[in-house]
Amino acid sequence: MVTIRKANYFDNFKLEEMISFLNSDANYYTNFFMNFPLNIIHDLLPLDLKFLQESYVIEEDKDIVGMISVSPTAGNPFKLTISRLFLKPNCFNAGKQLIEFVISKYGANGARTFIATINDAYGELLQLFADGCGFRQCSSEQLWKMSSLRFTQADNSFFRPFKNSDAQAVAMLFNDSIITHFKYSIFRTKDEYLEPIFKGLKNDYKLKYVIEDENLKTLKAYFSLTTVDNLNYILDVTTSPWYDCSWDDILNFTINQILKRKQEFNLFVKVKKYTTTAESLENYLTEKGFKCMQNQLVLVKDFYKVIKEPQQSNRVVLFNEINEKPVFKI
Repeated sequence: MVTIRKANYFDNFKLEEMISFLNSDANYYTNFFMNFPLNIIHDLLPLDLKFLQESYVIEEDKDIVGMISVSPTAGNPFKLTISRLFLKPNCFNAGKQLIEFVISKYGANGARTFIATINDAYGELLQLFADGCGFRQCSSEQLWKMSSLRFTQADNSFFRPFKNSDAQAVAMLFNDSIITHFKYSIFRTKDEYLEPIFKGLKNDYKLKYVIEDENLKTLKAYFSLTTVDNLNYILDVTTSPWYDCSWDDILNFTINQILKRKQEFNLFVKVKKYTTTAESLENYLTEKGFKCMQNQLVLVKDFYKVIKEPQQSNRVVLFNEINEKPVFKI
């Protein structure tokens, strides 16, 4: 008998055993989706108020064969990310059931977009999402690892911490940088950049900054620095297509901010292939000796709402005369 249910605290031990091959400390992975006892209260919240990951397991004869986690987007809970999917070997059918379950459950509650990022090396997983569950490949994101701290220093940019009042400008900055045919699925709203009320309950730690044109008082760039373990940091940069921003300046500033907190660290730079500045950043990273460590495909599944069903009349008017012949619809 197959059963899908909400993951609970006592599933920790079975899940740690199932994914122990991922890391010497499997609990590192399970801690991301276990928020006991807060998740008990969180389950009662409507979709527009959710802020934590929610996880579900699938059992066959009381044996857990898979687990899926779904994360709401801060500021836009109707855009959900499938953040984790663990399956036992040869259990892709169970994976399909899990994906269809969360799409059905959250879609019925108002979710409009589901996003998943998958390593391009996992062909079977890509096939599961694309062919099995109707996701479409939108674009890709890459992580490039820094191998050297040697950068030239310049001081022609104004850096300052991000403020909530910058949210609208940053959203416009990001949306303007998206290649046109990706905009519908990737665009962001200003609410997605606002600092969340329950920031301290998130599993990651994020620093956010902007580069401002001092004369025009407009934003030239926005970038965030995220870590979940205070060792590995991911730099995500959005630059205006109308300004020339120094990548050296941004990297130097980022490294200095990390060094204030940690002397030994790994820095990864995210390259969003769906933006107009991706090629420029990729060329810069290659020149500086960065290495591409991961290429993840961005998969999207949207729900479209029909506002009004188009109506076609079966009466055709030709030169002021009415023809009663039926109009055939294809």
